Amino acid sequence: MKKSILTTILILGIAAGEFSCIAQAKMTKLQKKENYLINVANSGMDSKQYDIAVEYYTKVLEINPQNAEAYAKRGNAKYLLGKYKDAVKDYTKALEIDPNRENAYYNRGLAKANLKAYDDVIEDYTKELELNPNNINAYLNRGTTEVFLGKYDEAIKDFTSAIKLDENNIDAYYNRGIVKRNKKDYKGAIEDYTKVLQLDNDNVDAYNNRGVVKYYSKDYNGAIADYTKVIYLNKNFNRAYYNRGIAKLGLKKYEDAILDFTKELEINQNNDAAYYNRGLAEQNLDHYVSAIDDFTKAIEINPNESDYYADRGALISKTNGDLKKAEQDLSKAIELDNSDKDKFMTRAVIFCKLKLYLAAIDDLNIVIKMDPNNTQAYDLRSFAINSLNNSIPKK
Repeated sequence: MKKSILTTILILGIAAGEFSCIAQAKMTKLQKKENYLINVANSGMDSKQYDIAVEYYTKVLEINPQNAEAYAKRGNAKYLLGKYKDAVKDYTKALEIDPNRENAYYNRGLAKANLKAYDDVIEDYTKELELNPNNINAYLNRGTTEVFLGKYDEAIKDFTSAIKLDENNIDAYYNRGIVKRNKKDYKGAIEDYTKVLQLDNDNVDAYNNRGVVKYYSKDYNGAIADYTKVIYLNKNFNRAYYNRGIAKLGLKKYEDAILDFTKELEINQNNDAAYYNRGLAEQNLDHYVSAIDDFTKAIEINPNESDYYADRGALISKTNGDLKKAEQDLSKAIELDNSDKDKFMTRAVIFCKLKLYLAAIDDLNIVIKMDPNNTQAYDLRSFAINSLNNSIPKK
């Protein structure tokens, strides 16, 4: 059964430095012009007119090409315009002029993150932390980048470092919970999400993700309670009814699960997994026609999911429907996923019903190769061999 988890991609805002003021009494005519241009550029940033800011920071640099702050500020403006490559160039130039410029490494890391240059991102956040070991955002973003790279242990260390600097940092607990969930440390993940909820009792994402972890822990009642809280806080929250329906399936509360999947489909009529899982619930209630209809709808929305075909074909076979259609469904399922022995086993049963014993034997040989201890496959193969022999006319 398909499940979902909502995660936070923590990309925090750029850190803006401040221009050093030039003492008015000592300013030359050129410095006065530079100061004027700086003020215009800063006003452009403040009013979110980033193109104007870029234009005037460029004029500043024409006057003073060694102004590291102007490069850094122009980099910020370009970042906010979505020109990440150009922003990286400006931050790099600022750092060439002033290698110890605080926030420039951090901001360059943000720009590189948008370019998905994750290894370089980690280097920049690390350099930022060498300059400012109390930069919580650098720990948070380095941790997030490490998650993208699958470096879960390093990510946990960074989120923990952020928590040591600020024991009430919701983002750090939340993201650490995601990593622990990925590491299957469900107890630790639940503790982190619970901490988030102690700090923010209305955090819908934390309730949802804690519900997901409780589901994985087979605490279905706990998961249902969390999803119910999600729905109470936001009845249109993405997949909340679906997630609660999955938990109810785990408790075999099929009628309640159907109600949740139906509610989910009222909100998102293209949720193929909701149709599929509602079909599973209906099948368990012997509502076979409705189940087949739901499997069919799931296939129409997502024709590349092998389980949808496999379960529809198996149910058609079970109810003695169109066996040729059932065989076609299993063949399609195997075409999409040939690593599942159960699909070969189901098709073998259908082949036997169609009296295609050679085809059944071929599938059962595959099952036995995958699972040499599968007694059901040996028994069915013996049946198929005997049936094949008995079908051969005797001379």
